[in-house]
Amino acid sequence: MVSVREGSKLKPKERTALLMVLPALIYVVIFTVYPYSQAIYLAFVEYKFTEPKNIGKFAGLRNFADVVTSTYFSDTLYETFFFTFMCTATVVAVGIGVSVLLNQKFRGVGLVRFTVLIPWALPPAAAGLIWRYMLYGSGWINKFGVMLGILKEPIVFLGAGKINQLLYALVAQTWQQLPFAAILLMAAQQLIPSDLLDAAVVDGASWLQRSRHIVLPYIRNVIALVAVWEAIVAFTSYDILYTFSGGVWGILSYYAFAEGFNWMNMGHAAALSVIIAVFVLIMIGIIFVIIPPKKIYEYSFVE
Repeated sequence: MVSVREGSKLKPKERTALLMVLPALIYVVIFTVYPYSQAIYLAFVEYKFTEPKNIGKFAGLRNFADVVTSTYFSDTLYETFFFTFMCTATVVAVGIGVSVLLNQKFRGVGLVRFTVLIPWALPPAAAGLIWRYMLYGSGWINKFGVMLGILKEPIVFLGAGKINQLLYALVAQTWQQLPFAAILLMAAQQLIPSDLLDAAVVDGASWLQRSRHIVLPYIRNVIALVAVWEAIVAFTSYDILYTFSGGVWGILSYYAFAEGFNWMNMGHAAALSVIIAVFVLIMIGIIFVIIPPKKIYEYSFVE
């Protein structure tokens, strides 16, 4: 028994390591574990502010059933997947092109790289407002279009159907998220051995051949990582769409807010949030399938 007790004691280094991790652990418990556990609890009880007598009563899966069978769910789920797919494809495709450009050596490349980062430094809510004002009938896009003769008269962008407005919001989302994707892909390209690229040039390989047979195979893990990350960001997007739409529509995350704070039903809001979280966990699982945890830990994304 003595040997077991002695063996169970933490060594000085282990105690120091535990103390170093403790602040982060407390932070995770307060700001991650507690909110998630509270959301799961609320998803299974009645919690409607307009019916205070029923608050806290066990509801089983009723909240989930009510949300899934609601008038907005099926259309909004389709719009959420549409927005997510379009955003992911656009950011990744354009990001690859921009990263190739930023990886070139030319005068002023440092200034260009700095300028590209500016949209990412802005809060998403601010990005949504910027593009909303630009797309007004009296906004800069219409002003310049009419001035240059491209447009005969201003276009009412914000009066179009919801799918069209989602495409306009896609521009704002891409503009705000593109710098992250481009910089990460550029950094991955800089890990490619220069000797390999130089040998390909000596052998007469064109730029397209080098990109196809050397660059893309080397950075495919990073491309997959960026794609899944951008899918998560788009799927959970709330603030940029809220400000872009003027707070009148959005995707699933918008209705999670509306259920709780507009319609005063925290049970429905929590149930919808749990559904969104399940989709996000699936996407995170895809990351670990594409890139093993060991490679992520070692920061070894390129082949």
